[in-house]
Amino acid sequence: MPLPSLPSRGARALGQAMAMSMVGGASCFEFATRPQPAAANAGPLSVPPTALRAGVGGRLTATGASLPEALALAPSAICATDLASPVDGARRGAAVAAALTAAVVCSARRRAGGRGGRDAATWRGVIARTAATDAGAGDVLSDSQGPKVLFASAAIGLSTGVGVLIFEKAIQFGERFREDLPLPILAPFIGAAIVCAMFSLAGPEGLKGTDTKSLKSYLAPGGALPPPNWPLRAVANAFAAAVTLGSGNSLGPEAPAAVLGANVAFGVSQVFSLGEGSAEDEEETTLDEGQGAAPGPKERAFIDQALQGSKVVAKMEAKEIDKLEKSFRKVILSKGEVLMRQGDDVNDSDPGLYVTSSGELDVFVAMDDAEGEVGEFGKKVARYSGGGQLIGELAVLFRAPRAATVIASQDCVLWTVDRASFRAAGGRSQGAMKSLSMNSDSVVASGAAAGVAAGFNAPIAGIFFASEVVRPKDENSLDLTTRLLAAALSAAVVTSFTGGGPGFLTDVDFAWKGGNVELVIFAFLGVTVGVISYVFRRLAVSCRSFVAWMKEQGYPENLLPFVGALATVVISLWCSGRVQFDGFGALNEVLGDAKKALDPDVSEWSVGPLASPRNTGASFTAMALLGLLASKMLSTAACQASGLVGGAFAPSLFMGACLGAAVGRATAALLGGVQVISSSATYVVVGAASMLAANCSVPVTSVVLAVELAGGSSYEATLPLILGIALALYISSVLLPALFEGLSREDALRQFEDQAENLI
Repeated sequence: MPLPSLPSRGARALGQAMAMSMVGGASCFEFATRPQPAAANAGPLSVPPTALRAGVGGRLTATGASLPEALALAPSAICATDLASPVDGARRGAAVAAALTAAVVCSARRRAGGRGGRDAATWRGVIARTAATDAGAGDVLSDSQGPKVLFASAAIGLSTGVGVLIFEKAIQFGERFREDLPLPILAPFIGAAIVCAMFSLAGPEGLKGTDTKSLKSYLAPGGALPPPNWPLRAVANAFAAAVTLGSGNSLGPEAPAAVLGANVAFGVSQVFSLGEGSAEDEEETTLDEGQGAAPGPKERAFIDQALQGSKVVAKMEAKEIDKLEKSFRKVILSKGEVLMRQGDDVNDSDPGLYVTSSGELDVFVAMDDAEGEVGEFGKKVARYSGGGQLIGELAVLFRAPRAATVIASQDCVLWTVDRASFRAAGGRSQGAMKSLSMNSDSVVASGAAAGVAAGFNAPIAGIFFASEVVRPKDENSLDLTTRLLAAALSAAVVTSFTGGGPGFLTDVDFAWKGGNVELVIFAFLGVTVGVISYVFRRLAVSCRSFVAWMKEQGYPENLLPFVGALATVVISLWCSGRVQFDGFGALNEVLGDAKKALDPDVSEWSVGPLASPRNTGASFTAMALLGLLASKMLSTAACQASGLVGGAFAPSLFMGACLGAAVGRATAALLGGVQVISSSATYVVVGAASMLAANCSVPVTSVVLAVELAGGSSYEATLPLILGIALALYISSVLLPALFEGLSREDALRQFEDQAENLI
C-alpha cells in the first residue's frame, strides 16, 4: 500500500501545532510577563480545533512565571493532551506545541538574564531573536546554544521518526514474506541465517560500537574514537534487528529502535557540534607530546594551580573545573610568533584562555596618545615570563575582542582552552546562567527517547525510558525540553504516515471495579510477577552460560544465532507460533480472549487451547496461559543469549499479559460469585506493566507505557498498576537476590541500575 501524502491529517496537525507554538508561544510568554484579563487572549482569528488544542498545550507551558515552572509544566501539558485527545495527530501536535514553547521560554529567559524586571518591548525583542535566529548569527545569540540545541533536537526527532518508519516497514516486509512461506513456522531459521551471514562478513568486531554506552564515550572529552565504519555498523544493526523480528524470532523492537535513535542523535551531534567533544576534535588532539596534546595528571595539577583565584572559575564547581582542565590543549610557539592580535574577535572554537608554561611573551597595546618608543604593534606594556600566568580571561568571560597583541619573545609552551569547551564544562559567560548546550548523555537520551516514542507510538513513555535507561548526568535546563521535542516529533512522523493508534485493544474493560478488597489480589499478582521475573533472569543467565560453553567447545560464534532460532521453532510447534514476534498480535489475542467467558465444558486446568490454531476463537484457560508464559520465557532467553538482535520490552509485556490473564481467570472462577472483581483485561494490563518493570528495571516507563498503549483507557487501573509494579520490582530486584545470591541491598540496587542501562 503506498504511503499517504504528507498533507495527511496528522501532518497538517503537526504543522499547525508547530506554527502556533513558535508564533503564539512568544506572545503567550509576553502575556505571562504582565497581568492581563483573560479576555485579552480572545480575538477574531479562527483556528482549526487541532491547532487550537495545540495552542492550549503551548499556553500551559508558556505562562509559567519562572523557568523551573515552565519546564515542570511542559510534561504536564503533554500528559494532559495525551490522555484527553484522540490518538491522532492532534495529540502529537499538542506535545510538539508544548515542547517548542517551553524551549522558546527557556531561551528567552536565558537571554533576558533573569526572571523579571523587563518591559514588554524588551521581552518581544528577546523572544523574536530567540525564535528566529541561529545560534551563530550574532553576538547576542552566539552566547547561548539554546536555538541551536532546539533545532538539533528537532532534527533528531524527525530523522529518528523517518528511520523508525523504515525499520518498521522492513519488519512488515519480513512478516509478509514469512506468511507466504509453505511452512511459516520455520521462518526464524531464515532470519538466523541472514544474521549469521552478516556477523561473518562484519569480521571479529562484528557490529559492535553502536550501543548507547559507546556513543556516550565518543561524545565525552578524551573519549574513544568511533569505528571508521560506524554509520555502516549502525545501519547493519538496524537491518539485523528487522530481519530477526520480521522472521519471527522471540524478541522485541524497542531496543533496536532506541539504539537507532541514539545513533541518529550521535550523527546529528556531529553536524551541530553538540556534546562535550567530537570525533574530529579527538582525532586532532591525541598526540602525546606535541602541538594539541591533552594534559596529563601533572599538567592538569599545574593548570589547576594557575586557575586558583581566577574569575574564570569563581562560580564553577569542583567537577566542572576538573572537566575544564581536561579540555586544555598544548600550544607551542617559536620566537617571534604572534599569539593574538589586538582587536581580533574570538569565536567559540578559537583558543580563548591561555596558561603559560614556559618561555616569555611581550604584550603590546596600540594607543593614539602613546608616549615613548612605539613599534609595529603598538607600545610594549608588559611581559609574561615563566609559567602559571593567565592570558585572555576577558575573551572567555565577556566575549570581548583581544585587548592587546601578544608575541613570543622566545620559544614558549602554553595551555589553552576554547570558549565552547569552557561552556561545556559549566562555565558562565557575561554573568549568564549555565550554558544551555547539551551534554553527551542528553544527546544520546534524546535519540533513545525519540526511538522508543516512534516505535511504540508513546512519546511520554519514550521520555521516561531515556531518563531511566540512559540516565543523563549533569543535565541543564534545556535538556528535558529538547527530549520532549525529539520524542514528540519522531512519534508524529510515524503516526502521520501510518495512522498510529494504541498498541493494545481498546474495546475491552480496563476498569478497576473490586475496590480496596481487590487490591489484595493485585498485590498477589505483583508478588507472583516478581518471582517469575527472577526465574526469567536466572534462566537468561543459564542460557548465556550454555552459549559460552558452546564457544569454549569450538562452535563458531557467528553460527550461534541458530540456537535461538531453533528454540523459537521447536517451542512454536506446540503453541501454534504464539511465541514468535508479530507486533502486539499475540498479546491482543490474549487481551481479546480475556473479555470472553470460558466455555463451561473446558476446565481451567486444561492446556488443550494452547495448541489450537490462532484466531479461531478458542478460549485460553489459566493453565494454557501459564504454559504460554513458560514458552515465551524460554524462547526469549535463548534468542537473547544466542546473539540475535532485539529487545526484551515486547516479550516482557507478553509474559506479564499471560500471567495476568491466568490470575484474572483463576480469580473469576474462584471469587466471581462472592466478590465483585475487575475483568481479566485489567489483570492483563497490570501483569504486563509489572513484568516489564521487573524484567527491564523501568518502573515509571512501565506505568506510562501501559496507559499510552491502551490509548488512555487503562487510566482507571493506575493504582493497581503502581502496586503491582512496586511489589514485582522489590521481589525480583531486592528480596530474592538477597535470599538466593547473598547480595546486599546496595549490590542489589547496583545490579538493578546496570540491568536497565544494559537494555540498549
